[in-house]
Amino acid sequence: MTIAVLRPHSWDFPLFLHVLGATLLFGGMLTVTVVGIAAWRRRDVAGLLTGVAFRTFLIVVIPAFVLMRVAAEWILSREKDQIPGLDNKTWVGIGFIVSDAGVLVLIALGILGYFSKRRGGGFTTAAFAVLSTVYLCALAVAWFAMSGKPGA
Repeated sequence: MTIAVLRPHSWDFPLFLHVLGATLLFGGMLTVTVVGIAAWRRRDVAGLLTGVAFRTFLIVVIPAFVLMRVAAEWILSREKDQIPGLDNKTWVGIGFIVSDAGVLVLIALGILGYFSKRRGGGFTTAAFAVLSTVYLCALAVAWFAMSGKPGA
């Protein structure tokens, strides 16, 4: 087991960027989910709310995902040299599953968000709200795995 205090200082910056990206991704997805559910429930302002959700998705979620994923690879490449068997750790596997599947989910959310914004409600808004909720839950599982490191 590696103690965080004893890690080399060269890991600090990529780890900071990874955590920053993950935090922004979770916060952005929480915002998108809450606004998406509100748009699904309130048809009178669905057009406005879907626009806010889609813009938040484009401006916050996508760049945060890229930052989180690039920094994750950066810190993993540094840690592999010092921690044997890091690829086989449960928490690393969970992170890879959520981020790799997250690419497909984010593509689907982008498409649904675009059509939901254009139509201002309906099935695409409901699908957008449900899918963003599912992805938010997956991010919460990954957050727990990265923080608690089960199977470490």
